[in-house]
Amino acid sequence: MTTPALAVVLPTRNPDRARLAEVLAALRVQVPPAGGFELCVVDNGSSPPLTALEVAAGGTVQLLTEPRAGLIDARLRGVSATTAPLLVFMDDDTVPARDYLVQAAAFMDAHPRMATAGGRIHPRFLAPPPDWLPDFTWALAVRDHGPVPLEWSAQSGGPLPVWTPIGAGLVARRAALVPGYVRHLERNRAAVERRSWRGPPLGGVEDKDLVLQTLRAGWTTGYTPSLSLTHVLPASRLQFAYLDTLVPSLQSLWAQTLHAHGFDLHRPVSPATLPFRRAKAWFVFRSWRSPAHRLRWRSTCGYLEGLAAVFRAPDRYASESDPH
Repeated sequence: MTTPALAVVLPTRNPDRARLAEVLAALRVQVPPAGGFELCVVDNGSSPPLTALEVAAGGTVQLLTEPRAGLIDARLRGVSATTAPLLVFMDDDTVPARDYLVQAAAFMDAHPRMATAGGRIHPRFLAPPPDWLPDFTWALAVRDHGPVPLEWSAQSGGPLPVWTPIGAGLVARRAALVPGYVRHLERNRAAVERRSWRGPPLGGVEDKDLVLQTLRAGWTTGYTPSLSLTHVLPASRLQFAYLDTLVPSLQSLWAQTLHAHGFDLHRPVSPATLPFRRAKAWFVFRSWRSPAHRLRWRSTCGYLEGLAAVFRAPDRYASESDPH
């Protein structure tokens, strides 16, 4: 049996059935890369469970189950069940453009040292968004880093760029994940899980952990505008209360993950200084003025809390060396 060029792994847990059907429909009409692709849906403990009939309607789909709740285990289940050298991790609320897979394969083929890549993620709001939302769509997995493809490695020098890819539509090279990323999880599972998805609206940064681990192992990461997804955002995720919890949580976890991988952007801060720093930021960002001002303050507070957590427990992951 011929190995396909690319595998799509779609983990899901209690999805909106209609939205999942739209994503699967978009995947079935993809322009196939040379060599074709395989599609694997991982039911991560949905209740009621997904059925083969609803998942495979109109096409061939491998339906797997992973009872251990969490994106890490669901993705690894899909990785172990597929064989393609390239992987695309799709979410159950992200609808890919018709050429997503062929563009992903072409970009990775043109960059053989690239472990991970992402592209543009456009929002489709299911309710009118508030006027303050544009500054915080990054927390809702909306991305556009311009019209020029980008590539970066730890050997490039300078700080980690802001455009490193996230999990929605993440393209990954199997050779970078197996055994390197899998070995990283085996060594550091408890620490990684502390910063992993904890349910809405707390978020998680396991996607970034994957990217940073491959960078430490000597691979590169990239961005290309030729990749395009639409992220479907319901009204519940556009509420101020949702983002008021999500934004500081993400920032705290991000600061801790950066330190664990040795990509610190700021020095740790003493927990004893947090009250003063929060109060100072309250005035700097004029938190009382509007929802946007408050969220900027909350974002800073979350990041400071992450730096304080690093001060308390300055652990780093072991150095990586991936023979490839």
